[in-house]
Amino acid sequence: MLYKLHRYLNYTICLLLLTALTAHADSILSKNISVHVTEMRLGTVLKTIEQKGNFYFSYNSNIVKTDSLVTINADNWTIKEVLDHMLRYRFEYRESKNFIILRYAPLQLTIVTDKAATEGDNYNISGTVTDEQTGHSLPNASVYSHEQLQSVLTDKEGHFDISLHNEGQPITLTISREFYKDTTVTFLADVNVRSTDTSLKKKRSLLGYILSDDYSGVENTSLGRLFLSTKQQIQAANLGGLIAQAPFQASAIPGVSTHGNFSGQVVNVVSLNAVGGYNAGVDGFEMGIIFNLDKGDVGAVQIAGIFNVVGGSVNGIQLGGLYNNVLGNVRGIQLALLHNSVKQNMNGLQLSALYNHTRGSVRGIQLGAIGNIAGKNSDALQLGGIGNIAQQKFGGLQVAGLFNYAKHLTGVQLALVNIADTSSGFSIGLLNIINSGYHKLTISTNETQNINLAFKNGNSKLYTIWQGGMRVDGNSKLYSFGLGFGREFGLGQHLAINTEIGSSFLYQGTWLKTNQLNKFNLDFTYKVSRKFSIFAGPSLNFLYSDQRTPVDGYAYARDLHHSFIRDNRNWSGWVGWSFGVNLF
Repeated sequence: MLYKLHRYLNYTICLLLLTALTAHADSILSKNISVHVTEMRLGTVLKTIEQKGNFYFSYNSNIVKTDSLVTINADNWTIKEVLDHMLRYRFEYRESKNFIILRYAPLQLTIVTDKAATEGDNYNISGTVTDEQTGHSLPNASVYSHEQLQSVLTDKEGHFDISLHNEGQPITLTISREFYKDTTVTFLADVNVRSTDTSLKKKRSLLGYILSDDYSGVENTSLGRLFLSTKQQIQAANLGGLIAQAPFQASAIPGVSTHGNFSGQVVNVVSLNAVGGYNAGVDGFEMGIIFNLDKGDVGAVQIAGIFNVVGGSVNGIQLGGLYNNVLGNVRGIQLALLHNSVKQNMNGLQLSALYNHTRGSVRGIQLGAIGNIAGKNSDALQLGGIGNIAQQKFGGLQVAGLFNYAKHLTGVQLALVNIADTSSGFSIGLLNIINSGYHKLTISTNETQNINLAFKNGNSKLYTIWQGGMRVDGNSKLYSFGLGFGREFGLGQHLAINTEIGSSFLYQGTWLKTNQLNKFNLDFTYKVSRKFSIFAGPSLNFLYSDQRTPVDGYAYARDLHHSFIRDNRNWSGWVGWSFGVNLF
């Protein structure tokens, strides 16, 4: 038995050695040759090497000066060593079948990585390609993955973005550009790498740290610079994407932990921090009595007594006593007493006693005692005690005690004051301001009052009406003021139908009685020009009045019209009319 095992091991070792030797022999550049020439044309020497090595060279004859003279004495050198000597290290070589391609590459490029992060099933990498000597950015450089057969070109600033399928394996990118040597960079999967700015910043107050707008990694946030030592920041810059995994870590403060100064390179399943901790990420549970700092992604549950700062994304629940700051995306729940901040997109619930700010898009609910901010196109519910702001397109519901703002509204606003630059949605409030919306000044007359003025603002789907009127008829005076809403239905370029409902208080000589006129108008509008139109139509009126007798010099509305409501002391109703013009 032992004899058979010994034979089997010998056979296996011989097979491995033979495989290694075969692989080595397959490389043309690694073959050994001897060349002895003096003042011989380069083209002739290349032909000689082709014959000895049984292969062919491929090159651009305009670049490779075959008439130049070379002298070399090489005994048993590799073909690569011979070529380097003759071409003075100004070329690089690629093998293709039985050819060696000579590529002129006297310069060296370098890559500065801005981002290398897992997002869903993709691994997204961005950065800048520059000339190593001058530092100038390099446009039109090819950035490619040979394994996944994907490539992009750098833009005029030398910047590139490439999205690759995350297969859980190291990802290798190669950067090529004419006259530059190829540069290959390997990234580990599930790693967030962001450039760091070690420049000194001026001192800030505590509020300045909390409201920081840093984007370039947790080490470069104000709180990161405040709580991480210089050694830890240098370690993060040097090691970059070197990430390990561990089931557990415990920290007293950053650097004083079970992983020491390497803690910023380790993703833990469970992380417990007495005062605060600094990790590459968490894929399970993390708790810090004061704070948690994580370079990469955090999954499941993160709890801190004061604040959490995450350089990647959060998928789960994040609870901060005062403050949460996530530089990536959030998918789940953020709860904080003071402020929640998400630099990219939010999908879930943000709840704070002060305000919430997401610089990307929001899908879900933002609930802030003061207010909420959504930076990009959002479809969400914003509930703010004072106000809500949507800086781009907003397709959800904004509800606030004072005001709402949306750059382009496709949803619904509900507040005292609603503002939008453009709107195809609905704004419901006492004052609705649509910068490029519906703005009309209306002068009209009707069956009850001689002169009426109204200001209408909003959009054609829903506009607010501030209205007032008076009856000028000697000893039959009457005054009114009120609020209403309307909608315009277009019937072509010049025709429209306007439906309006409003309620006005009638002053009939006393403030001590209630005289409330509720009116529904159906107006047919002819648009003479963009800023002038004429309208007329019927109205349906319902008057509630507990005033039993008229006042001298004032009209008594119940006696002005024949009511179709009988045997009711308070209510009367009639069919009326209106006629007027719209300006603007």
